[in-house]
Amino acid sequence: MTAFAKQQTYDLFAPETLLNPYPLYKQMREEDPVHYSESLGYWVLTRYRDVEAALREERLSADRTALFINQLGNLDVNLIQNFIRVNSKTMIEKDPPDHTRLRKLANQGFTTRAIESWRSIIQNTTDRLLDNVQNYGCMDVVSDFSVILPGLIIAEIFGVPETDRANLIEWAIDMGTFWGAPGSSNIEEYARKADKAAAQFSELIKQLISERRRQPGTDMISLLTIAYSEQGFNLEELPSQCIMILNAAHLTTADLIPNGVNALLRHPDQLQKLQENPALINSAVEEMIRFDTPAPFVFRIAKQDLTIGSKDIPAGSIIALGLGAANHDPQKFDSPSVFNIMRSPNEHLGFAPGIHFCLGVVLARMELTICFTTLLRKLPNLRFDPSKQAIPRHTSLVFKGFDSLPVKF
Repeated sequence: MTAFAKQQTYDLFAPETLLNPYPLYKQMREEDPVHYSESLGYWVLTRYRDVEAALREERLSADRTALFINQLGNLDVNLIQNFIRVNSKTMIEKDPPDHTRLRKLANQGFTTRAIESWRSIIQNTTDRLLDNVQNYGCMDVVSDFSVILPGLIIAEIFGVPETDRANLIEWAIDMGTFWGAPGSSNIEEYARKADKAAAQFSELIKQLISERRRQPGTDMISLLTIAYSEQGFNLEELPSQCIMILNAAHLTTADLIPNGVNALLRHPDQLQKLQENPALINSAVEEMIRFDTPAPFVFRIAKQDLTIGSKDIPAGSIIALGLGAANHDPQKFDSPSVFNIMRSPNEHLGFAPGIHFCLGVVLARMELTICFTTLLRKLPNLRFDPSKQAIPRHTSLVFKGFDSLPVKF
């Protein structure tokens, strides 16, 4: 196969691939599992063993500034100066020892007491949103539920005033869209929105940190502010950590809910099994994460020359780690294309193991188990709305979800 033909074959941004990437992932895994895409300018890994090893590889850096600049093409880098300023200080973009220090501090916001207090917040918010639509007999899982739910939950956990919560969701989406490696001619628009969102988000968080320093509470901003102050660390770094946690908590959960609903409705035998045995909810959530991963790629930058799967990768290379592809690797999972809510073991890579293992994993699992348990209890006749079309999102490699998922009940 010529390089040109291979380039045409592996079009990760083709509409049919963004709709259902798994056939292409399978093809890449079998033909060229460590693939260099000249059109995208980075390497793509699709085998479980390569992706898992790369997540733990110290020679790969999490600092993706080079990727963001690469996305701009010929555009002026000053277009994203606020975005880079905020993003470059976040824990998710750091390597040890800075990552180790910031991670230890961030853990202070996830105390056992704090985690337990989240349970009622999640339950009450889920109940409220579903009660709002219950009498209508139909809803859009995305606009009526999944986009709103994690935003409201994390805003309450952080003690963000109600008047700012709508902005919070908008800023998270605008920053996440550019952060998520969009393949589009609209890159300048995405960049401008992300930069503006980063500036506005920073101002709000700085204001809240200032208020909590004077009058601390039990919210996460207060806990983190106290931790930073007690450890003598620079509070200038804190807004970026708060923004990272807020965005991460919102974006992936907002996609996983419709992805999970879609998987259940497309596999009625599994839906029925879960309805008849709600105790399966924990393993069902893990299978939803594996089967249709809301974050199918994460990016790393090679700090030095290295070899992956017999391919020599030069220092400075951008590498896309295919979590979604790895989660469908038959070398790791029996019948990976089968949605099985009783799958065990289920060592999916949805939470990205390694030093960058999802900080909010306890919150995510709690949110999803409560969400789906409540959804199936309150809406037992959940089904697709045949009069309306589901609209998968077609903008990003890093985030996979829906713009619209109409259902009836």
